[in-house]
Amino acid sequence: MKLNPKNLAVAAFLVSAMAGAQAADPAVFDGATGTLSLPTLQIDNAKYFSVVIKLLDVGLLKANDPAVVGDDIQFLSTGNLLHLPQLTVGKDLFTQVSLGNPSFSLVSYGGVVTNPPFTGPGSTGHLLDVRVTAVSTAQNPITLVNVTRPLSQQEFCSDASLRLPITQSQQSALANNWTLNVCTFDVISGTGSIKMTLRVSGLAVPYSATYTYH
Repeated sequence: MKLNPKNLAVAAFLVSAMAGAQAADPAVFDGATGTLSLPTLQIDNAKYFSVVIKLLDVGLLKANDPAVVGDDIQFLSTGNLLHLPQLTVGKDLFTQVSLGNPSFSLVSYGGVVTNPPFTGPGSTGHLLDVRVTAVSTAQNPITLVNVTRPLSQQEFCSDASLRLPITQSQQSALANNWTLNVCTFDVISGTGSIKMTLRVSGLAVPYSATYTYH
């Protein structure tokens, strides 16, 4: 069943009545704007909070879908499925709602769901948030998944791959034309920073980046 986002409330009413367990934070659909507000959203291995998306096409809508399990709102990139354990439309609450092959655009998000400060040995499977600032202008944040967390400042600062979010944003000819000025890493909090200079046509261009492991 293909539906316009503004008809989502009517469609949900037709396919389901209110039912199911009460979770703390349901997804909320605004029919006037076509936006879906999600308290959290699990996308494969990454989890984000305060996510707002605009539904361009809801795709195949189902309510009381037994495939929707647990309390987490999830987007499964394999299969292009959005699972909503609970959905509020106006005054109505619907459960186990799934959207198959929906089309949507990101409006905003609050950030990545974080874990308590790291105190154990290094391991793989961490999220890494990278925020690059170029000539005093902040770039869009980058989130890397399933990365290895450094065990020391030396390990962090000697890892050339951590500079790729900076150098790969430049032309390949400039990738090696840089100078590392400052590099720090706090093992306990899992935060690091890099300040470097790229030279472009004889000009010294300052770049910096902060790194946060979760």
